[in-house]
Amino acid sequence: MINSYTRFAATLLFLQIGTIILTGLFLLRHFPVIHIMNGVMALIVALLLFFIKWKWTPILGMLYGLLFSILTVPSYFISMFRHIDPEYNAMLEASNPFFGISTLTALLVLGILFFSTAGLVANLRSVQQPPGWFPKVRSAIYGATIMGLLISLYLQQHWVTGLNATAMEKLPIIVMKPDSVEPEKIEVQAGEPLVFHIKNQSENKCHILQFPELSESVHMEQGRSGLIVIDPEPGTYTYGCKPHHGYMNEDIKGTLIVKPK
Repeated sequence: MINSYTRFAATLLFLQIGTIILTGLFLLRHFPVIHIMNGVMALIVALLLFFIKWKWTPILGMLYGLLFSILTVPSYFISMFRHIDPEYNAMLEASNPFFGISTLTALLVLGILFFSTAGLVANLRSVQQPPGWFPKVRSAIYGATIMGLLISLYLQQHWVTGLNATAMEKLPIIVMKPDSVEPEKIEVQAGEPLVFHIKNQSENKCHILQFPELSESVHMEQGRSGLIVIDPEPGTYTYGCKPHHGYMNEDIKGTLIVKPK
């Protein structure tokens, strides 16, 4: 049996797929494997909920909702209050677009879990007419989905990690290219901290620039800017692409020479 709860759970799964696609295209600028798996599973479960007229079918939505609630909701709340990974600390920035998307994803997976459960209970009790609050909650979730996407897409256009864009343009710039870094050599005087404005113009497989000898790095997706502050002693240091997700490009590499005063 397909009731209003089950049909709405399937609709939320399609909204989840849309959120994954928009996030990959406009926010992350790539599709991590976990997001692809999430999207494929959501599509399969959504189609089964829509077309399989069996009273136990909502259990599939419950399993999906439970799995991704466990995977996403706890880390979402934890990441708002502490650094899970120093290179992925963007959730602590008020203007970051991932906050809206992460909130939306948590809302959707919890909604899928709840309405799939409600659909199963309705099937077992042979209750097909939803209560009066159901249309209001459904409209509220639709509205939250639209607002979450619009806010995240807007912030994506204006978000610069750590500092406003005007101030960052005044800083020394390091640009990550697909197979190089500009400039390849930097010479500075020792004696005070150095602040670099990092721009990622690579093909996005490399999105962490590191100073390995200084144990410093900054994470940026393709097309984004980042900020890194270092305080090196006189000497010669390297900077370049940090190995990440099994990818390493040794051509994206430069040299920093710090001269004594």
